[in-house]
Amino acid sequence: MKLKIFCLTVLMILVLILNGCGEEAMNEKKPDEGKKVIIGVDINFPPYTFKGENGEIVGFDVDLAKETMRRLNRSIEFKEIDWSRKHIELQEKHIDMIWSGLDINEQRKEVMSFMKPYLTSGQIIFINRSINKSQITDKSKLAGMVVGIQKDTSAETHINEDNNLKYTIKELRLYDDYPTAFTDLAKRDIDAVICDEINGRYFIFKNNLKNKINALDIYIGEKDMVSVGFRKDDVTFREEVQKTFNEMIEDGTAQRISERWFGNNLIIK
Repeated sequence: MKLKIFCLTVLMILVLILNGCGEEAMNEKKPDEGKKVIIGVDINFPPYTFKGENGEIVGFDVDLAKETMRRLNRSIEFKEIDWSRKHIELQEKHIDMIWSGLDINEQRKEVMSFMKPYLTSGQIIFINRSINKSQITDKSKLAGMVVGIQKDTSAETHINEDNNLKYTIKELRLYDDYPTAFTDLAKRDIDAVICDEINGRYFIFKNNLKNKINALDIYIGEKDMVSVGFRKDDVTFREEVQKTFNEMIEDGTAQRISERWFGNNLIIK
């Protein structure tokens, strides 16, 4: 009888120990799991990132980021940044990543690392409708015109690399944001805007400016690859985000988010 009681006691202790280990395993977290992620965004860059009717930051990239961080069990904060200082904000750790229609280029590769691109876009020409669009057959036809761009964007990079374009336009007008540039274009304060095609087409559609602005299928430079920017030393974090985003592509979630914003799937694998 004593032996039986002893065996039962040992068995109960083992069960309690195993249950405790199981609970610890279930409650175990990765080192950064649950830690808030601060994402730097340009709030004037619809449909990627912009302010909604209630003042909250919304957009295509916002939805992608929210779902990614939900799966990583990370809380999230979207922070408006000065786009011309985005790499400094990242390096000084005011933000943890940039997810806001960010194009990959050689200059940015020097100061940050990137996830694999998930979208392609390009810088195209938008003109006031008072200008005969049939006369604008290529970028050289912008000679003598006042052209607006947002500073420190891919459009500025492309123009600075193209001397024939840079030195033949009448004036290159730099803006802090594209909505202001398109407002001036609609009023014919400027003749043309060079802008990311997705951003520009979306802005014109949402603001009912089709009767004032024409979008031309004329690209300035190569098409751009859109991605997410990280600090170069945040390798583990970048790989975690990449792995989770890959899973979103494989299960169709990323494609469904694209369809909600654009009516079709623009996500590339």
